[in-house]
Amino acid sequence: MTRRLTFTAAAAVLALAALQGRAVADGTPAAPTAPATWQSRGTAISGAATTADAPAMRPATTYTDTIAVGQTRFYGVTLDATSSAYVSAFALPPAGTRVTYGDGIEMKLQSADGSDCDSRDIHFGDENDPRPIGSAVTRLIGVGTSCQTANQYTLEVHRTSAGTSDPGRWPLELRFVSEPGLKAGSAAPHAPVTGTDTPSPTPLTTGTPRPAQGGTGFDTAAALKTGIWKDRVLPGETRFYKVPVDWGQQATVFADFSSAQVKDTSQYISGGVRLTAYSPVREFVDDSDHGYQGTPTSLHEQLAPVSYANRASDDDQVSRVRYAGWYYFAVTVHPDVAKAVGGPVPVTLRVDVTGSAQAAPAYAADARPAGIGVDAHDVSSANGTAASSSGSSGTSALRFLAFASLGAGTVLLLSLAVWYATARRRAGRAGQPVDAVPGPYQQGPGPSGW
Repeated sequence: MTRRLTFTAAAAVLALAALQGRAVADGTPAAPTAPATWQSRGTAISGAATTADAPAMRPATTYTDTIAVGQTRFYGVTLDATSSAYVSAFALPPAGTRVTYGDGIEMKLQSADGSDCDSRDIHFGDENDPRPIGSAVTRLIGVGTSCQTANQYTLEVHRTSAGTSDPGRWPLELRFVSEPGLKAGSAAPHAPVTGTDTPSPTPLTTGTPRPAQGGTGFDTAAALKTGIWKDRVLPGETRFYKVPVDWGQQATVFADFSSAQVKDTSQYISGGVRLTAYSPVREFVDDSDHGYQGTPTSLHEQLAPVSYANRASDDDQVSRVRYAGWYYFAVTVHPDVAKAVGGPVPVTLRVDVTGSAQAAPAYAADARPAGIGVDAHDVSSANGTAASSSGSSGTSALRFLAFASLGAGTVLLLSLAVWYATARRRAGRAGQPVDAVPGPYQQGPGPSGW
């Protein structure tokens, strides 16, 4: 019985591994053969054609909509006079969609009297690279003098497109978050001192590389702490990772794109690989890109040290790093890279979070619903696994299961062994022959075995 039990459990593990894929020899999970894409998830909302009819968005809520070429959509947000607000919008052109230089979305946050609080223009900088693009517009309390009152505000999203681009509608994912103000009488921390001659960052080189499974969007981003992580990204994919960064800390991320199986040496894809950084409220911070033709190249992003007072900085790359939380890093491989190489591109992420964590500002209310703040559990649980998301495509989960099948098999064997030993003891106490204990797939006592 025990030998058959072990054999059956082992067979189940092998079947799981066959279904989900297998881990490759270097410890990186096997990649799927088709690019995975971000599928918008959230509460459906229909943007209005005028500000008068703009539907209301609630804080800490994600919404989905679509937008046509040349269309402008309006959404309403109600703001008080003490909280800073962030409203993000991301366009998700379907895989294979024709996009060109200048295509994109233009965002604007306006007050009831028509004053512009903030604006962002997010356009594609190259051809035929339909990756997720977007950012957040903000209303900051205590920074500037406009848009400081409690009132009804409006998010405006406009889609730009060249005449040769795909005319189909783009899915949109939108999110509104509210950052509470500080307690009355409390002073904001001082901004960190930053020099004008910041030395080039040094990549982390110590530590054993571990596998990571990047998600397809913010909700499924793989959590990474300080260390070296390995993944594979197919041409046409954007993979998301998130790093917990506390108050006073600084994050540096290198993305090393390794050599791949070259099938056409004449192909050199300008902007073939890209690394993009976003803040905890999905606000674009910075990005970098480089050409790729199957030979190694590297990109990096180094964030400013996290400080509440960064919001007053004139440097956008500093002012957008104004709170502790999960900072997101997206790795993109251009679809045309498939002309130069076969299969996925190996990527090594070198994550380095430095500095001692400092006390948080004295917020008047809990800032966690806004995605602000991290704790020791966030750091300890950052193991490279893509987060699950209700209704997600499941691709990231499959990638993880493929790599974890061996561990799952060990757990299965142990669980079945415990069940069998317990069943034998219970049968002995009941006066039954121990070999008459029914298996889990039998209706009652029968021949020993399954």
